[in-house]
This record gives sequence, C-alpha cells and structure tokens, in this order.
Amino acid sequence: MKDLCQYGNRPEDEWEILPWIPDPRPPFKIWAKPEQIAPFFLIPHHPYAISLLLKISDGFRTEEFRRLGLIGSSEDWERLVRGVIQEFEENNSGVDLFHFDSDEDVFCVYSQYIDDLMLLAKMIRVACADEKAMRTYLGKIEYIKLFWEGAPEGEPAVILYEVDTENERLALRSIDIFADCRTRNIPDLYDGAIEITPIPTVEELNAHVWGEEFHACVIEQAEFEAAWESHTYDGALK
Repeated sequence: MKDLCQYGNRPEDEWEILPWIPDPRPPFKIWAKPEQIAPFFLIPHHPYAISLLLKISDGFRTEEFRRLGLIGSSEDWERLVRGVIQEFEENNSGVDLFHFDSDEDVFCVYSQYIDDLMLLAKMIRVACADEKAMRTYLGKIEYIKLFWEGAPEGEPAVILYEVDTENERLALRSIDIFADCRTRNIPDLYDGAIEITPIPTVEELNAHVWGEEFHACVIEQAEFEAAWESHTYDGALK
C-alpha cells in the first residue's frame, strides 16, 4: 500500500487552475467531523484538493456487499459512490467534480472542490447506512436463489436468477436446479415468452407474492457463476 497522502494527489502541473480561488489559497476549513464520516477519512492536499479514503482491510460493510453479490473491493465502493455522485449532481450545480484514485488496498475519491467533497463524504456515509440503501446506489445486478417447496415432478426445486435491477428487474440469466441436483442453464428466460415478467425482490418473494410455496434469498455472484460454469449444484434444496 502506498502512503495515504499519495492517494488523489496529482503532480502540481496537472491541477486545474480555479480562477475564483485566491492565490495563495487560504488553509482548508475542514468542517466535516471525523465521527460523521468514519471509517472514511479526509486527507487534504493543500492548496489543490482533498481526498476521501477508506482502507479496504477495515472490512467496512463487507458482509452487506457479499449479500448483494459483491465483495466490498475498491471497485465495488467506486460503483456505489458513482451512484451517490449521480444523486449529488442531480441536486447541485456542476459535473465532473469528483475523481477516483483507488487501488486494491484503499478506496479514494478526491476533488478540488473542498466543500463539495465534504458534502459528498456525508452522503456516502448515509448511503452505506444499511443494505437497502446500498442496493439503491449500486444500481446493480442482483443474484437470487428461489426455493420452490413441493415443486411438481419435472419442475425445478431451486431457481437461480441474475436480475438487472436497473431494467425493470428483468432476468438476464437463470439456472433451474432439480431435485436430483441436475441443472439447466437458461441464457434467455424470455425467449418465446408471451408475457415478460419481472423478478420480484427477495422481500416480495418472502411475502409470498408468487405463493406460499416460494421463498428466496440473495446470493453472491460467485455462487451463480460456479453453478453456471460447472452445470452442477451441491447446495440446499429447501
């Protein structure tokens, strides 16, 4: 891992000149309190910019990411924060205010717009307050395992779905898993379908929108891909 002061710190000749900033620039006023954004933290690069960092080794929200089919890597944090930035830009003036400088050890978003970065830092902390909020900002592919209790003969006891949450919750791929653990990969669930049906959320499935015989859970992408590639399944059937 490189020195924390290096993240988001460009060479001096690469910074944009902001004509409304006095020269010399006054010291940054850091008004975001550490406890408001922890475990994220700020690193100033006076007089040019400020960075918001998170050490991946802290394991912050790793379990939530895993339940969403991700791992909590820097790439996953950038994906979530892009969703937050999109909301920020919709509600504030200016675009392209923020940039990333992450690696496998540290997530980093930085900006020359000091107050905007601190506002964003507080928004990011709120965005990862719980799994539901994280799912909203990730705007991501979701992986669902559906259990069909008492499935009729010839029907799958378990179905794995890859769901595009940004496209009306339509399934991208699915895997039928039968009682004898045979599997059937379905690359296009809607091929030949008369009616295209979105996949309900896990919460909706467990509220029995498809019937009392169905219940579901979110799984990691790795579990779906392993079943897809190997054409085998060794997990639970109920």
